[in-house]
Amino acid sequence: MDYSIEDRLKRLKSRRMDASNAPLSTRGYVEDYDRRTSNQATRYALGAMQEVDFRSTEISREEAQKVEKALGERLVKHGYKPRFRLQGSVPMNTHIRGVSDVDLLEILGETITFAPSGPKALNYTPSTRPGTIVDEVLAMRSASEEELATHFWGARIDRSNAKSIQLSEGGFRRKIDVVPSHWFDSVEYQTYQNEVFRGVCVVNKDTKESHRNYPFLFRHHIDQKGKETDEGAKMAIRLLKNLSADSQKDLSISSYDIASIVFHCPSHVIGRHVARDLAILSGISAFLNQLAANRSQAEALMSPDGTRKIFDKSEKWGSFLTLARNTSQLAREVERELVGPQLLMERDFGQVLKSLNESRIPVVPTY
Repeated sequence: MDYSIEDRLKRLKSRRMDASNAPLSTRGYVEDYDRRTSNQATRYALGAMQEVDFRSTEISREEAQKVEKALGERLVKHGYKPRFRLQGSVPMNTHIRGVSDVDLLEILGETITFAPSGPKALNYTPSTRPGTIVDEVLAMRSASEEELATHFWGARIDRSNAKSIQLSEGGFRRKIDVVPSHWFDSVEYQTYQNEVFRGVCVVNKDTKESHRNYPFLFRHHIDQKGKETDEGAKMAIRLLKNLSADSQKDLSISSYDIASIVFHCPSHVIGRHVARDLAILSGISAFLNQLAANRSQAEALMSPDGTRKIFDKSEKWGSFLTLARNTSQLAREVERELVGPQLLMERDFGQVLKSLNESRIPVVPTY
């Protein structure tokens, strides 16, 4: 972590800014974490954990709904009635930017794929539409590109991305990524008829390949972890994402990976308690150090949806070690502010974590 704490605070503040959020801008972008302490490292830690201002998140959802409404109304004449769902950090409330990009799944509603071993596999009927399901999704994408360009004529419509149509500028307060895809009814979905278990296959227009994932199952597990910890887990995810963003090294560890790592952290060490936010820094620091010292344990961890190992590429390990070191460094910086400058010798890291775990930072009234 080579940036000074002053620079990290500036970067954090800049990430959280949102010119379209009038209430936040009228407060001069002063947020709760700014008013809880004057200590810089502590203020950074608190701000890195704090959720993005509610109105900024609301604006992100509104912009996605604007696109959903336009496509829902205009695609009917093309014979499409897609379903729309949000995916990614915004609906999970783990985003760290005031102005966050939004992923809007555009899911083909007429044709689906399914697990042939599922209990309701025999209930599905063959499609009578010409071509493959990939052809259908790509045709829906072409119609969507046409309608978006007509309806949002002043916006920038980027059609070059293989997996999404990207809208920005021209009145858009957020960049919206429309992701054409189709349903996959897994064995679990056929059994329980719960959309949490339903897969989504995103189509790559260049390779004509279909990539299956389970965004609703992933989100379900992260939301459950949040409930178990009174949202402490999501505070930990935001903390690590901010630390990753403020690393001078480009880390090849994604937001998905970070959320997956936090999912495996014992809930009791990242539980949220009033005025004891720094206990979450203590708990996640200890867990990252544990994994850093036990590579085989770390490399056995799976993503919450069970689709892949978190450390599925060798280059991720070095990035993870950097993130773990940066987290430990922040823990030491914050603890140094707590105990005061009179303590000259570096403390044992166990003592650092204990001090953070027992510390209290007064909560200020919310206006």
